[in-house]
Amino acid sequence: MWYRKSKVKSSPGLAVELAIPEAALTCVFDECDRFDIDETGGRIIGTYAERNGRLSIRVQGVIEPGPSARRSQVSFFQDGAHQEQIFRQIEKRHPEIEHLGNWHTHHVNGLPHLSGGDISTYTKTVNHRNHNTAFFYALLVIAKNNTSDPQQRYTLKHYLFRRGERDFIEIAPEQVLIVNEPLIWPATTIGSNALAKAHDHEGVVGSARPERVLDRDILGEFYKEFRPFGSPKLGFYWRGRLELLDGSQPELILLEDPTAPRPKYTISLRNSAEALERASQELAKQEFSSARIALITAERTLNRALFQIRSAIKP
Repeated sequence: MWYRKSKVKSSPGLAVELAIPEAALTCVFDECDRFDIDETGGRIIGTYAERNGRLSIRVQGVIEPGPSARRSQVSFFQDGAHQEQIFRQIEKRHPEIEHLGNWHTHHVNGLPHLSGGDISTYTKTVNHRNHNTAFFYALLVIAKNNTSDPQQRYTLKHYLFRRGERDFIEIAPEQVLIVNEPLIWPATTIGSNALAKAHDHEGVVGSARPERVLDRDILGEFYKEFRPFGSPKLGFYWRGRLELLDGSQPELILLEDPTAPRPKYTISLRNSAEALERASQELAKQEFSSARIALITAERTLNRALFQIRSAIKP
């Protein structure tokens, strides 16, 4: 697919060992229960050893997203300042601890693998001069399971990025060992049910929609003024200003229909020029299978209308 900017390799035969305490999974799963309609995540800390071509990674803590973290159904931005402060506190007591990588979730949008934006970010991170290890570990939550087993609440995938390598690795399940060890951080965990009740979300949880992640990648690359929003009244939508050929910037709202079995978007324009009224009305009558298609269609339609107007008034 076009958005897979790197080639993922499977890991059979690769000398990688990953040990994760059950308590770390509890932290991850509880956070997913807490934010069950938005993406969320955190930092993963621990130790590692690399000898004779064998890399052993030992997870020993999960740092929370932080109070200023920003979330939507297709995006997640951690509170880096808070996480850095926590990490430095831990480092004073455990100088051997390293930032192993990050975790985040896609179970709210249904994308069963890393997005193009994830791959680009992690590749840049592992190759950054300030990144302390030659690898970057990424844990991805891809699905919520209907089970009474608290340790099987979610399905995970594990990835490894290596410095200087364009391709990344998916760590095979047999290379992942779940261990019963205490965490350095946090010291205790809260049960998922209590945490979910304490941070209950208003509104109805929508079905998984991987198209939202593809919309995020396209709009984030080519239409940076557009941002995802959600409200109990409108549901999920994108909003931003679209710059046209004449320099005008009408505001567009790309509204998703939450009742449709398949993705369906409509367009609403604000502050558009009077000359574009007919084109705006025609766009409002149409339905689109994704926000990116709706936005690209709107851009072409409105610019075409402007061109036709200019051509008609030429002497």
